[in-house]
Amino acid sequence: MFEETIQLRVRYHDCDPLGIVYHGHYAKFFEIGRTEAMRKHDFAYKKLEELGYAMPVVEMNIKYYRPARYDELMNIKTIIKDWPEKKIIFISEIYNQQDQLLTSSETTFVYVKKDSLRRCHIPEVVLDHLRPFFNEEIKTIKVEKSIKSKSNRKL
Repeated sequence: MFEETIQLRVRYHDCDPLGIVYHGHYAKFFEIGRTEAMRKHDFAYKKLEELGYAMPVVEMNIKYYRPARYDELMNIKTIIKDWPEKKIIFISEIYNQQDQLLTSSETTFVYVKKDSLRRCHIPEVVLDHLRPFFNEEIKTIKVEKSIKSKSNRKL
């Protein structure tokens, strides 16, 4: 499992007149968490674009629990729970300084060739960066595929 946390302070321009973060800004916070998590592990989104790929969002679900407020520090946790095969799902959680969950999301991305916008397999360079976080899961997947292959041969 991949997990990384970054900190971000709520800025005035992200708030409504009551000093509460406008709900539409959370998607931006999740994006900041994802891109900084990738950057922290030496794989900036810019590098992916330079290799000719893009990651469009195909689905996003957000749950709101508590409001974030002006000038609070938020901890944005980015998680990839499962080894990505055809798509990659990021789970994001935002906590306040009291470690209370403020909001969470699940965002699904696919990979496309940047020049044609045609969907493609997850680039091997991405998988190479993720492998160290999923060693046990990869072993399990290989065993399951081997068992399935053997059972198909018997039929």
